[in-house]
Amino acid sequence: MPSYNAVVMISLRLVFIISVLFTSFWSCKPEQTYVTLQGKTMGTYYKITFEDKKNTITQKAIDSVLAEVNLSMSTYIKESTISKFNYSTDTVFCFLNNEDPYFEVVFDKSKEVYIKSRKAFNPAIMPLVNYYGFGYEKSKKIEKLDTNFIQKTLPKINFDDITLKVSGDTVCLYKKFPDSKIDFSAIAKGYGVDLVASFLEQKNIRNFMVEIGGELITKGVNDRNESWVVGISRPSENAELAEVELLLSVSNVSMATSGNYRNFYESKGQKFAHIIDPFTGLNRPTDILSTTVIAPDCMTADAYATAFMVLGLEQAMEVCEENKELEACFIYDLEGDGVFEFKMTSGFKKYMLNKE
Repeated sequence: MPSYNAVVMISLRLVFIISVLFTSFWSCKPEQTYVTLQGKTMGTYYKITFEDKKNTITQKAIDSVLAEVNLSMSTYIKESTISKFNYSTDTVFCFLNNEDPYFEVVFDKSKEVYIKSRKAFNPAIMPLVNYYGFGYEKSKKIEKLDTNFIQKTLPKINFDDITLKVSGDTVCLYKKFPDSKIDFSAIAKGYGVDLVASFLEQKNIRNFMVEIGGELITKGVNDRNESWVVGISRPSENAELAEVELLLSVSNVSMATSGNYRNFYESKGQKFAHIIDPFTGLNRPTDILSTTVIAPDCMTADAYATAFMVLGLEQAMEVCEENKELEACFIYDLEGDGVFEFKMTSGFKKYMLNKE
Protein backbone atom coordinates (compact mmCIF):
# COMPACT_ATOMS: atom_id res chain seq x y z
CA MET A 1 0.00 0.00 0.00
CA PRO A 2 1.42 3.43 -0.88
CA SER A 3 2.29 5.70 2.01
CA TYR A 4 0.29 8.77 2.96
CA ASN A 5 2.98 11.01 1.48
CA ALA A 6 2.89 9.00 -1.74
CA VAL A 7 -0.88 9.41 -2.01
CA VAL A 8 -0.54 13.15 -1.47
CA MET A 9 2.13 13.35 -4.15
CA ILE A 10 -0.06 11.38 -6.62
CA SER A 11 -3.05 13.60 -5.80
CA LEU A 12 -1.02 16.75 -6.30
CA ARG A 13 0.26 15.38 -9.58
CA LEU A 14 -3.31 14.68 -10.75
CA VAL A 15 -4.41 18.15 -9.75
CA PHE A 16 -1.49 19.60 -11.67
CA ILE A 17 -2.33 17.54 -14.79
CA ILE A 18 -6.04 18.51 -14.65
CA SER A 19 -5.03 22.13 -14.14
CA VAL A 20 -2.76 22.02 -17.19
CA LEU A 21 -5.47 20.36 -19.29
CA PHE A 22 -8.06 22.92 -18.13
CA THR A 23 -5.71 25.79 -18.91
CA SER A 24 -4.84 24.29 -22.31
CA PHE A 25 -8.54 23.84 -23.14
CA TRP A 26 -9.39 27.47 -22.42
CA SER A 27 -6.27 28.80 -24.12
CA CYS A 28 -7.40 27.06 -27.31
CA LYS A 29 -10.80 28.75 -27.16
CA PRO A 30 -10.86 31.87 -29.38
CA GLU A 31 -10.65 35.01 -27.30
CA GLN A 32 -13.55 37.38 -27.85
CA THR A 33 -13.22 41.00 -26.86
CA TYR A 34 -16.36 43.03 -27.47
CA VAL A 35 -16.52 46.80 -27.08
CA THR A 36 -19.57 49.08 -26.87
CA LEU A 37 -19.41 52.74 -27.86
CA GLN A 38 -22.32 55.14 -27.36
CA GLY A 39 -22.88 58.77 -28.24
CA LYS A 40 -25.17 61.37 -29.79
CA THR A 41 -25.71 62.13 -33.46
CA MET A 42 -28.46 63.37 -35.80
CA GLY A 43 -30.70 64.41 -32.92
CA THR A 44 -30.66 60.92 -31.41
CA TYR A 45 -28.29 58.31 -29.96
CA TYR A 46 -26.00 55.74 -31.47
CA LYS A 47 -24.78 52.47 -30.00
CA ILE A 48 -22.11 50.32 -31.59
CA THR A 49 -21.06 46.91 -30.25
CA PHE A 50 -18.23 45.06 -31.97
CA GLU A 51 -15.44 42.53 -31.52
CA ASP A 52 -12.11 44.36 -31.46
CA LYS A 53 -9.27 42.09 -30.33
CA LYS A 54 -6.56 44.59 -31.25
CA ASN A 55 -8.33 47.65 -29.80
CA THR A 56 -8.14 49.47 -33.13
CA ILE A 57 -11.45 51.40 -33.13
CA THR A 58 -11.84 54.60 -31.12
CA GLN A 59 -14.89 56.69 -30.33
CA LYS A 60 -13.18 59.64 -32.02
CA ALA A 61 -12.97 57.69 -35.28
CA ILE A 62 -16.68 56.79 -35.16
CA ASP A 63 -17.67 60.37 -34.33
CA SER A 64 -15.55 61.58 -37.24
CA VAL A 65 -17.48 59.39 -39.70
CA LEU A 66 -20.83 60.60 -38.36
CA ALA A 67 -19.68 64.24 -38.36
CA GLU A 68 -19.07 64.01 -42.11
CA VAL A 69 -22.62 62.76 -42.67
CA ASN A 70 -23.99 65.62 -40.59
CA LEU A 71 -21.93 68.17 -42.49
CA SER A 72 -23.57 66.88 -45.65
CA MET A 73 -27.19 66.31 -44.62
CA SER A 74 -28.05 67.94 -41.30
CA THR A 75 -30.63 70.72 -41.70
CA TYR A 76 -29.59 71.96 -38.24
CA ILE A 77 -26.04 72.77 -39.33
CA LYS A 78 -26.03 75.95 -41.43
CA GLU A 79 -22.71 75.03 -43.06
CA SER A 80 -24.00 71.66 -44.29
CA THR A 81 -24.54 71.06 -47.99
CA ILE A 82 -28.27 70.57 -47.56
CA SER A 83 -28.65 73.77 -45.51
CA LYS A 84 -26.79 75.81 -48.10
CA PHE A 85 -29.17 74.49 -50.74
CA ASN A 86 -32.24 75.13 -48.57
CA TYR A 87 -31.26 78.69 -47.69
CA SER A 88 -30.28 79.54 -51.25
CA THR A 89 -32.88 81.38 -53.34
CA ASP A 90 -31.03 80.58 -56.56
CA THR A 91 -32.54 77.87 -58.72
CA VAL A 92 -29.07 76.35 -59.28
CA PHE A 93 -26.76 75.34 -56.44
CA CYS A 94 -23.36 73.74 -57.09
CA PHE A 95 -20.58 72.21 -54.99
CA LEU A 96 -17.49 70.07 -55.53
CA ASN A 97 -17.99 66.34 -55.20
CA ASN A 98 -14.70 65.84 -53.36
CA GLU A 99 -15.90 68.30 -50.72
CA ASP A 100 -19.03 66.22 -50.13
CA PRO A 101 -19.00 62.71 -51.66
CA TYR A 102 -22.10 61.65 -49.71
CA PHE A 103 -24.83 63.97 -50.93
CA GLU A 104 -25.07 62.57 -54.46
CA VAL A 105 -25.33 58.99 -53.13
CA VAL A 106 -28.23 59.83 -50.83
CA PHE A 107 -29.96 62.04 -53.41
CA ASP A 108 -29.87 59.24 -56.01
CA LYS A 109 -31.18 56.67 -53.53
CA SER A 110 -33.93 59.11 -52.52
CA LYS A 111 -35.01 59.45 -56.15
CA GLU A 112 -35.06 55.68 -56.52
CA VAL A 113 -37.22 55.13 -53.43
CA TYR A 114 -39.40 58.14 -54.38
CA ILE A 115 -40.31 56.43 -57.65
CA LYS A 116 -40.64 52.87 -56.29
CA SER A 117 -42.71 54.01 -53.30
CA ARG A 118 -45.25 55.72 -55.56
CA LYS A 119 -43.86 59.10 -54.48
CA ALA A 120 -44.68 58.50 -50.80
CA PHE A 121 -41.03 59.01 -49.85
CA ASN A 122 -40.57 62.67 -50.72
CA PRO A 123 -37.59 64.67 -49.35
CA ALA A 124 -39.09 67.85 -50.89
CA ILE A 125 -41.58 67.83 -47.99
CA MET A 126 -39.23 70.12 -45.97
CA PRO A 127 -41.39 73.31 -46.16
CA LEU A 128 -44.28 71.44 -44.53
CA VAL A 129 -41.99 69.78 -41.99
CA ASN A 130 -41.03 73.29 -40.91
CA TYR A 131 -44.65 74.45 -40.95
CA TYR A 132 -45.76 71.67 -38.60
CA GLY A 133 -42.89 72.44 -36.24
CA PHE A 134 -40.71 69.36 -36.82
CA GLY A 135 -37.95 71.03 -38.84
CA TYR A 136 -35.06 73.41 -38.38
CA GLU A 137 -37.34 76.46 -38.28
CA LYS A 138 -38.47 76.43 -34.66
CA SER A 139 -42.05 77.51 -35.24
CA LYS A 140 -44.73 77.46 -32.59
CA LYS A 141 -47.13 74.58 -32.26
CA ILE A 142 -50.02 74.84 -34.68
CA GLU A 143 -53.21 76.10 -33.10
CA LYS A 144 -55.28 76.26 -36.26
CA LEU A 145 -54.48 74.59 -39.55
CA ASP A 146 -53.78 77.08 -42.35
CA THR A 147 -55.23 75.21 -45.32
CA ASN A 148 -54.46 78.12 -47.68
CA PHE A 149 -50.75 77.91 -46.85
CA ILE A 150 -50.79 74.15 -47.36
CA GLN A 151 -52.47 74.45 -50.77
CA LYS A 152 -49.97 77.12 -51.87
CA THR A 153 -47.07 74.97 -50.66
CA LEU A 154 -48.10 71.68 -52.29
CA PRO A 155 -46.80 72.60 -55.80
CA LYS A 156 -43.39 73.38 -54.27
CA ILE A 157 -42.95 69.96 -52.67
CA ASN A 158 -42.79 68.01 -55.92
CA PHE A 159 -39.50 66.08 -55.81
CA ASP A 160 -39.64 65.77 -59.61
CA ASP A 161 -38.88 69.51 -59.74
CA ILE A 162 -35.54 69.05 -57.92
CA THR A 163 -32.80 67.41 -59.97
CA LEU A 164 -29.10 66.69 -59.66
CA LYS A 165 -26.49 66.68 -62.40
CA VAL A 166 -22.78 65.91 -62.25
CA SER A 167 -20.24 67.49 -64.58
CA GLY A 168 -16.68 66.42 -63.88
CA ASP A 169 -15.98 67.17 -60.22
CA THR A 170 -18.96 69.51 -59.90
CA VAL A 171 -22.38 68.54 -58.58
CA CYS A 172 -25.28 70.89 -59.32
CA LEU A 173 -28.77 70.87 -57.84
CA TYR A 174 -31.62 72.46 -59.77
CA LYS A 175 -34.98 73.51 -58.33
CA LYS A 176 -38.01 74.95 -60.07
CA PHE A 177 -39.03 77.17 -57.15
CA PRO A 178 -36.47 79.35 -55.34
CA ASP A 179 -38.00 78.51 -51.94
CA SER A 180 -38.12 74.72 -52.45
CA LYS A 181 -36.21 72.78 -49.79
CA ILE A 182 -35.29 69.18 -49.09
CA ASP A 183 -35.07 67.02 -45.98
CA PHE A 184 -33.02 63.81 -45.74
CA SER A 185 -33.86 63.08 -42.11
CA ALA A 186 -35.81 59.95 -43.15
CA ILE A 187 -32.76 58.44 -44.85
CA ALA A 188 -29.64 60.06 -43.32
CA LYS A 189 -29.59 57.93 -40.16
CA GLY A 190 -29.72 54.79 -42.26
CA TYR A 191 -26.89 56.08 -44.44
CA GLY A 192 -24.89 56.92 -41.33
CA VAL A 193 -25.32 53.31 -40.17
CA ASP A 194 -24.10 52.10 -43.58
CA LEU A 195 -20.99 54.29 -43.42
CA VAL A 196 -20.06 53.22 -39.89
CA ALA A 197 -20.55 49.56 -40.84
CA SER A 198 -18.35 50.07 -43.90
CA PHE A 199 -15.70 51.74 -41.73
CA LEU A 200 -15.68 48.76 -39.34
CA GLU A 201 -15.35 46.29 -42.19
CA GLN A 202 -12.43 48.26 -43.62
CA LYS A 203 -10.75 47.81 -40.24
CA ASN A 204 -11.32 44.02 -40.49
CA ILE A 205 -14.05 44.01 -37.84
CA ARG A 206 -16.31 41.10 -38.71
CA ASN A 207 -18.72 40.87 -35.75
CA PHE A 208 -20.71 44.01 -34.94
CA MET A 209 -24.03 45.77 -34.53
CA VAL A 210 -24.39 49.45 -35.44
CA GLU A 211 -27.55 51.32 -34.39
CA ILE A 212 -28.54 54.95 -34.81
CA GLY A 213 -31.96 55.86 -33.44
CA GLY A 214 -33.53 52.48 -34.25
CA GLU A 215 -31.90 51.97 -37.66
CA LEU A 216 -29.29 49.22 -37.59
CA ILE A 217 -26.94 46.77 -39.27
CA THR A 218 -25.73 43.50 -37.79
CA LYS A 219 -22.86 41.32 -38.99
CA GLY A 220 -21.50 38.04 -37.69
CA VAL A 221 -22.19 37.04 -34.08
CA ASN A 222 -22.50 38.66 -30.67
CA ASP A 223 -20.26 38.14 -27.61
CA ARG A 224 -22.01 34.82 -26.87
CA ASN A 225 -21.14 33.56 -30.35
CA GLU A 226 -24.83 33.70 -31.26
CA SER A 227 -26.96 35.64 -33.72
CA TRP A 228 -27.75 39.22 -32.79
CA VAL A 229 -31.15 39.66 -31.14
CA VAL A 230 -33.05 42.97 -31.36
CA GLY A 231 -36.53 44.06 -30.36
CA ILE A 232 -39.26 46.03 -32.10
CA SER A 233 -40.65 48.52 -29.58
CA ARG A 234 -44.26 48.38 -28.51
CA PRO A 235 -45.95 51.06 -30.69
CA SER A 236 -47.74 52.93 -27.93
CA GLU A 237 -47.11 56.43 -26.61
CA ASN A 238 -47.52 55.09 -23.07
CA ALA A 239 -45.02 52.26 -23.49
CA GLU A 240 -41.59 52.36 -21.89
CA LEU A 241 -38.65 52.75 -24.28
CA ALA A 242 -37.43 49.26 -23.39
CA GLU A 243 -40.87 47.66 -23.85
CA VAL A 244 -40.61 45.20 -26.73
CA GLU A 245 -43.41 43.85 -28.92
CA LEU A 246 -41.41 41.44 -31.11
CA LEU A 247 -37.97 39.84 -30.81
CA LEU A 248 -35.93 39.23 -33.96
CA SER A 249 -32.79 37.27 -34.76
CA VAL A 250 -31.05 39.45 -37.34
CA SER A 251 -27.44 38.58 -38.09
CA ASN A 252 -26.15 40.04 -41.39
CA VAL A 253 -29.22 42.25 -41.78
CA SER A 254 -29.97 45.95 -42.40
CA MET A 255 -33.15 47.10 -40.67
CA ALA A 256 -35.12 50.26 -39.88
CA THR A 257 -38.28 50.99 -37.90
CA SER A 258 -40.60 53.98 -38.20
CA GLY A 259 -43.68 55.02 -36.22
CA ASN A 260 -45.86 57.97 -35.24
CA TYR A 261 -46.25 57.04 -31.59
CA ARG A 262 -43.31 58.98 -30.07
CA ASN A 263 -42.46 62.04 -32.17
CA PHE A 264 -45.66 64.08 -31.92
CA TYR A 265 -47.28 66.93 -29.98
CA GLU A 266 -50.80 67.96 -29.06
CA SER A 267 -52.31 71.38 -29.70
CA LYS A 268 -55.93 72.43 -29.18
CA GLY A 269 -56.89 68.80 -28.66
CA GLN A 270 -55.35 67.67 -31.96
CA LYS A 271 -52.28 65.49 -32.41
CA PHE A 272 -49.56 66.42 -34.89
CA ALA A 273 -46.99 63.74 -35.78
CA HIS A 274 -43.72 64.07 -37.68
CA ILE A 275 -44.80 62.00 -40.71
CA ILE A 276 -46.67 64.18 -43.21
CA ASP A 277 -48.67 63.08 -46.23
CA PRO A 278 -46.90 64.62 -49.27
CA PHE A 279 -49.99 64.17 -51.45
CA THR A 280 -52.36 66.25 -49.33
CA GLY A 281 -49.95 68.17 -47.11
CA LEU A 282 -51.96 67.04 -44.11
CA ASN A 283 -50.58 65.57 -40.92
CA ARG A 284 -52.80 62.54 -40.70
CA PRO A 285 -52.05 59.06 -39.38
CA THR A 286 -52.60 56.01 -41.56
CA ASP A 287 -53.72 52.62 -40.27
CA ILE A 288 -50.10 51.61 -39.47
CA LEU A 289 -48.67 52.22 -36.00
CA SER A 290 -45.20 50.89 -36.69
CA THR A 291 -43.26 49.69 -39.73
CA THR A 292 -40.06 47.63 -39.68
CA VAL A 293 -38.23 47.10 -42.97
CA ILE A 294 -35.33 44.80 -43.83
CA ALA A 295 -33.40 45.73 -46.97
CA PRO A 296 -29.96 45.22 -48.57
CA ASP A 297 -28.66 48.40 -46.93
CA CYS A 298 -29.83 50.56 -44.05
CA MET A 299 -30.55 53.76 -45.97
CA THR A 300 -32.93 51.83 -48.22
CA ALA A 301 -34.66 50.30 -45.18
CA ASP A 302 -34.84 53.73 -43.52
CA ALA A 303 -36.46 55.41 -46.52
CA TYR A 304 -39.05 52.69 -47.11
CA ALA A 305 -40.00 52.56 -43.42
CA THR A 306 -41.11 56.20 -43.68
CA ALA A 307 -42.76 55.73 -47.07
CA PHE A 308 -44.84 52.83 -45.76
CA MET A 309 -46.12 54.92 -42.86
CA VAL A 310 -47.45 57.36 -45.49
CA LEU A 311 -48.92 54.74 -47.82
CA GLY A 312 -50.87 52.71 -45.29
CA LEU A 313 -51.11 48.96 -44.95
CA GLU A 314 -52.62 47.91 -48.28
CA GLN A 315 -50.37 49.97 -50.55
CA ALA A 316 -47.28 49.26 -48.43
CA MET A 317 -47.80 45.52 -48.89
CA GLU A 318 -48.22 46.07 -52.64
CA VAL A 319 -44.91 47.97 -52.82
CA CYS A 320 -43.21 45.13 -50.95
CA GLU A 321 -44.56 42.68 -53.51
CA GLU A 322 -43.19 44.89 -56.30
CA ASN A 323 -39.73 45.07 -54.66
CA LYS A 324 -38.58 41.57 -53.74
CA GLU A 325 -35.47 42.87 -51.97
CA LEU A 326 -37.70 44.21 -49.17
CA GLU A 327 -39.12 42.38 -46.16
CA ALA A 328 -41.45 44.22 -43.80
CA CYS A 329 -43.57 43.89 -40.68
CA PHE A 330 -46.50 46.19 -39.95
CA ILE A 331 -48.12 46.64 -36.55
CA TYR A 332 -51.62 48.12 -36.53
CA ASP A 333 -54.75 48.40 -34.42
CA LEU A 334 -57.84 48.54 -36.62
CA GLU A 335 -60.29 48.28 -33.73
CA GLY A 336 -58.55 50.96 -31.66
CA ASP A 337 -58.78 48.76 -28.60
CA GLY A 338 -55.06 48.55 -27.85
CA VAL A 339 -54.83 44.96 -29.14
CA PHE A 340 -52.16 44.95 -31.83
CA GLU A 341 -52.40 43.07 -35.09
CA PHE A 342 -49.51 42.12 -37.36
CA LYS A 343 -49.06 41.78 -41.09
CA MET A 344 -45.75 40.85 -42.64
CA THR A 345 -44.12 39.59 -45.79
CA SER A 346 -43.46 35.86 -45.90
CA GLY A 347 -39.69 36.38 -45.75
CA PHE A 348 -39.88 38.47 -42.59
CA LYS A 349 -41.24 35.60 -40.53
CA LYS A 350 -37.92 33.75 -40.51
CA TYR A 351 -36.38 36.50 -38.36
CA MET A 352 -38.96 36.21 -35.58
CA LEU A 353 -37.99 34.60 -32.27
CA ASN A 354 -41.31 34.81 -30.42
CA LYS A 355 -43.34 33.04 -33.09
CA GLU A 356 -46.83 31.93 -32.22
